[in-house]
Amino acid sequence: MTGSELWTTGRGGLLALVFTLILTPLVIRAARQFGWMDQPREDRWHGEATALMGGIAIFGGVTLGLLWGTPGDRLWGVWGGAALLFVTGLIDDLRHVPPAAKLTVQVAAAGLLLYAGYDFGPDWSAWLSMPITFLWIVGITNSINLLDNMDGLAAGIVGITALVLGGFAFLLGHPVGVGLGTAVAGGTFGFLAYNFKPARIFMGDCGSLFLGFVIAALALVVQEQAPVGDPVAVALVPLAVLAVPIFDTTLVTVLRKLSGRDVSQGGEDHTSHRLVVRGLSEQHAVLTLYVLSLLSGGLALFVLVVDVMLFYAAAAFLSVGIGILGVQLARTNVYSPESDSEGSPTPMRWVLEGLRGLLGNRWKAVVGVLGDVMLVGAAFVVAHYLHYEQGLLNSQEARLREFLPLVIVAKVLVFYIGGLYRGIWRHAGTPEIIRTVSTTAVASVVTFGVLAAMYGGVTVSLDVSIIDWMIVTLTVGGARFGFRGLRQYFASKQQAGRRVLLYGAGEAGFLALQEIRHNPTRGLEAVAFIDDDPLKYDQSVQGLPVLNGEDDIEEHCREYDTDEVIITANAMPPERRRAICQACTAVDVACRTFTFTFEPLSVSETNPSSPPAPVPGDGQP
Repeated sequence: MTGSELWTTGRGGLLALVFTLILTPLVIRAARQFGWMDQPREDRWHGEATALMGGIAIFGGVTLGLLWGTPGDRLWGVWGGAALLFVTGLIDDLRHVPPAAKLTVQVAAAGLLLYAGYDFGPDWSAWLSMPITFLWIVGITNSINLLDNMDGLAAGIVGITALVLGGFAFLLGHPVGVGLGTAVAGGTFGFLAYNFKPARIFMGDCGSLFLGFVIAALALVVQEQAPVGDPVAVALVPLAVLAVPIFDTTLVTVLRKLSGRDVSQGGEDHTSHRLVVRGLSEQHAVLTLYVLSLLSGGLALFVLVVDVMLFYAAAAFLSVGIGILGVQLARTNVYSPESDSEGSPTPMRWVLEGLRGLLGNRWKAVVGVLGDVMLVGAAFVVAHYLHYEQGLLNSQEARLREFLPLVIVAKVLVFYIGGLYRGIWRHAGTPEIIRTVSTTAVASVVTFGVLAAMYGGVTVSLDVSIIDWMIVTLTVGGARFGFRGLRQYFASKQQAGRRVLLYGAGEAGFLALQEIRHNPTRGLEAVAFIDDDPLKYDQSVQGLPVLNGEDDIEEHCREYDTDEVIITANAMPPERRRAICQACTAVDVACRTFTFTFEPLSVSETNPSSPPAPVPGDGQP
């Protein structure tokens, strides 16, 4: 598309942005006048009454943008279905629409889209594409509705998705997709100026249902022109673009079902809520999901510039990463204060018990194998494309497809023998790093030898094998240490309880920090270290600064608003301990010591029938 064509089709986005910026304050005023206010409730995240009906401004802005900048005689199917859902959401905001009625309207809107000629997998057979189209429209519409659970989240995600799809359409030279994408992006970003925390207005169901349908329809509009012959890749493109709402809906649906809750009811158990519970601020949680949306959208654009196999490899890497994040978030206790010994909520415990019943006590190994199959296969593909920068010849691609199953089986088998499926990776350290590097090296050597023996040394590139080993080591090791890394990251973000300074940045100090962060029942939050060693000044331990112990301790306590100082340096002279405690007393700060010992276990503690052991000082000999 030329610059003039881009302006002709994209100018609707500018109009939608400006009109929504102007209309939203008027809707806020009307909401306050007519009582369209969303009051705080136990199952809602906000804490004060907030104006509703922001969807009116979004609908008006996007509609004007479409009328001014989007060509196409089939656009009536998109706008007609979107308008139908806007009206349904408006009635639901003012009165109430039963879930069955909402579903009926969503199916009718999907029917309009199909009648206009837009369906999922345009080259697929009708018996397959038609039911998937209904499922896609209904699923994405409701996922955006569910995603509207925190200030700025749904509007931002839809705006980013619309921009990505509009860019996709621009690269394809598809004016309808460009016009529709820019109009939706303009309307949502205009509304986001008033909806980002602290939100002055919520979009309501009239906005979330409208945006859900229109973004699902936009994905089908763009998919129609995608020059990808592989049917699986055609299906993955819209899934990648909308990965965040799909991920959130899947997580919420599964865990609500397991906990016996109604899937359609509101709640504070979405991805964004779980991120906040794990220590992120609301803005940080929303921005994190924005970044994830951009990454998944970038994956969709990736298919336009690379071969399909490389696109599959990138999708595999991203899927494993999202899976790791999902496991960590699923362990977040958001339903009740009761949790098991691992800190898992009841629904997650049911997941674990279900996996154990289905796959046995080695279910973690089975899940690990499935993840490694994706990583090993993707790494082998990427290694070929990195080595053959000019692209693969037909013969090279054929050999790659022929070798791939054998490579996966050989490497996963070596991983099993090497013990990569027997570690508890949330406690992984240097020995696990060495084991991972050595095992992946052995796996690469074995795989190279097997391929050379079966197909001859000429058909196997040593350079590809070396590159493949490096990628496998990084990804397989990264996936395992990702569990520990996310756990520690979330633990470092927890901000609850008494603020603590740890005196001593040695091994005992590190153990004290781990106990504080991973045992929330203590109600402590470590804010900094203090140490007498000059070599540690101005350094950091697990993200906490190390302060100069020779400075005024009282000033450190005031600066960090400290409630308590915990001395972890066991070898500290008694007079130094007294001086620290005196300084703490002067500023009304508690002072304790952290110790760990190995205590002998008496016979009476293991045998209830034995008489109790004598207690010193009770008159017993």
